[in-house]
Amino acid sequence: MPKLSNKPEDFPKFEPLSKEIIAEKALNLRTWIWDNESDIPKGRLAVSNECVIDIIDLVEKRRVYFHIFHGIEMSEWNEAALYCFWILKLQPFYEIPLGNVPARQSNEVNTNIAIRLMKRTIARIKEDTKNKKFNKGSIFSNVKHAFRYRDMSKEAIMALFECLI
Repeated sequence: MPKLSNKPEDFPKFEPLSKEIIAEKALNLRTWIWDNESDIPKGRLAVSNECVIDIIDLVEKRRVYFHIFHGIEMSEWNEAALYCFWILKLQPFYEIPLGNVPARQSNEVNTNIAIRLMKRTIARIKEDTKNKKFNKGSIFSNVKHAFRYRDMSKEAIMALFECLI
């Protein structure tokens, strides 16, 4: 049985991720966001490697949080949602200008990448679960939990309504 505690000193420190784990997570992230029909050609898309490493670290810390404080494994969609959040927040991607063609603002580039990651993850999960039945009540159970315990902006709640209508 795991040790139970409410004292910060009883919890382990999160150690830096190994190069192997970073490489594996970075490859997964590239697979999730890159496709042949990208709106930005590969040769014009640049990235801050240090920023992506920070994002991977933040997502993995949240994975540990889910395990320690909720006793659950983080789902694939939660992982993808966290990557979207941190990509939007830290903006690791940017477009390299080409000759007289101006580059897009990094905000637009990172928004497009987060949307692409979201769409691809949703499509893959729908394909993997197309023959499974879901309890519609669990959707509102999750929403209820989010309303009670998570930070949600009024705009996020509006977007939620739009998705559910």
